[in-house]
Amino acid sequence: MKNFKFFFAISILIFFSCSKEDTPTLNEQIKGVWNLTNITQQKESQIKVLQNGKSTFEFKLNNVNIIGDTYLNETGKYSYIVSNENYFNPDLIEPKNNVLKIGNYKYIIEIEYEGKNMILTNYSDGRIIYHLSK
Repeated sequence: MKNFKFFFAISILIFFSCSKEDTPTLNEQIKGVWNLTNITQQKESQIKVLQNGKSTFEFKLNNVNIIGDTYLNETGKYSYIVSNENYFNPDLIEPKNNVLKIGNYKYIIEIEYEGKNMILTNYSDGRIIYHLSK
């Protein structure tokens, strides 16, 4: 019986000391260089392409360097913040979204396909959607 208790205790200790790799945070996932694929606008049941490529977003620890003007942001270095809040009214508790704020603009941020694609959605003029890839 002593051997069983000893084996059980060691098994429990090993189980709890070996943890799964933590899922990277959204801040960690967006770090790196993202190439703009296109920007679309959905407004009044119509979809319009506003821009095809020609811009790069380089996310670092606290800032993003945008190379090439986009529909909402000009070339330059901006601070950014990622938060989990209601897009339209941050004071509301629910529903929450992952929100990326770059300069004066904010976007709902989604990372897809094992961190290879990022979608940024802004609601300033209809629905403006940035499609980026690594």
